[in-house]
Amino acid sequence: MFSILIVDDEPHVRHSTALNLQLDGYNVQEAESGENAIRLIEKNIFDLVISDLRMDHMSGLDLLRHVKQNAPDTEVLLMTAFATVDSAVQAMKEGAYDYITKPFKNDELLLTARKALERNHLRTRVRLLEHRVREKYGIENMVVASDAMNNLLRSIAAVAGTEATVLITGESGTGKEMVAGAIHQLSARREQPFIAMNCGAMPEQLLESELFGHVRGAFTGAVSNKRGLAEETNGGTLFLDEIGDAPLSIQVKLLRFIENGEIRRVGDTQVQKVNVRVLAATNHDLRQMMQDGSFREDLFYRLNVIPVHIPPLRERRDDILLLAQHFLKKFIQKLNRPKLQFSPEAQSCLVQYHWPGNARELSHAIEHAATLAGHDTLQPGNFPPHLSQGQAFVANIKKEAANDQQGSLAEVEKAYIFKVLQDTHWNQRQACKILQISKTTLYRRLKEYGWQNRIKEGGEVSGQAMDGDKRSE
Repeated sequence: MFSILIVDDEPHVRHSTALNLQLDGYNVQEAESGENAIRLIEKNIFDLVISDLRMDHMSGLDLLRHVKQNAPDTEVLLMTAFATVDSAVQAMKEGAYDYITKPFKNDELLLTARKALERNHLRTRVRLLEHRVREKYGIENMVVASDAMNNLLRSIAAVAGTEATVLITGESGTGKEMVAGAIHQLSARREQPFIAMNCGAMPEQLLESELFGHVRGAFTGAVSNKRGLAEETNGGTLFLDEIGDAPLSIQVKLLRFIENGEIRRVGDTQVQKVNVRVLAATNHDLRQMMQDGSFREDLFYRLNVIPVHIPPLRERRDDILLLAQHFLKKFIQKLNRPKLQFSPEAQSCLVQYHWPGNARELSHAIEHAATLAGHDTLQPGNFPPHLSQGQAFVANIKKEAANDQQGSLAEVEKAYIFKVLQDTHWNQRQACKILQISKTTLYRRLKEYGWQNRIKEGGEVSGQAMDGDKRSE
């Protein structure tokens, strides 16, 4: 419930105004002077102060200055006679929301009060959203220890001060949206909107409408005009995630938008101008897509003004335990389990795993362990099965290699390839990067081991049962 303070040295005006506002559902207090009002303001939080402009001892203008200095979020509405309208206008220049002339109708007062309170509420919501954006995307939330990530932070700080378009690359789960948000938070646009849009999450027509808006009747279901995210972001930063998934027809319009700030709503004939900084991200190889004809060359070079690459987690193992502790702290608060900690074996398990899903997969693994563990010290067995099994598998490989009794070098190589394929969910591209071999070499090994049917042409798991692998071994 909103709280309002009525200040007037005329009792009948003060009482009647307070009564009308109380009947409209507000919590109302009264003060017969500016001095009394100050004492109440020091003890209470008011969303709105409605004060007479001309009062003995302390004027409404003096009270306004006190409110704006000591309670700047409180709106001030002034009541004034016709003879003092000039003073009321001056008061608005000093921060008053509005003024209302006496005598006034009750409906007029209620309407003006509601508008003032709506602005107060909106400002509070905006501040809350800004806090959430800073909390989620602030550079202080980027947990780093490795040289690679420290270099990334320096790149973020350098690019943030420019208006250049940035292309952020990295595997899924590496934190591309967080990097984009950090760039925005360090830029001159930080007080303006930051809006993220996934270009691969919706059909082509809906994607265009979501980005550029539409006019009524543009397509079935377009019952009214709608502004797109490009307009909503005006003055701020638009983050286009998964830009490699944008259809070619949309890429043409994106190029015009990025180059000239020009947009046209679906079904409209008029072109509009917006002032938006664009950050884009992808986990695809856009250069290869250009060669394949699925991504426009001119759009690529327009986006790739400043490239920022986020290395995968397996290439910056110094960050794994630091990130794990960061995620554990978050889940400790969420689950109210202050004594949760990692055992040395759990830490070893985390460091040895290849993390094909990067930081996102690590976060899910920590949440899994913290939620399901029946004790406060997390062990490898508390993680998802493929992590704990993987650790045992690697330990067995090391044991075999050390003893040189249970297998040849070829068998150890086979076991290691199997482990990497498990860690990457049988993704050829990721496995080849870790093993540092070509796809041809990997396929030759798979055929030799009888595992070639496990991988589809595109590199995904074929779905063949795990015991099929055991039979092939």
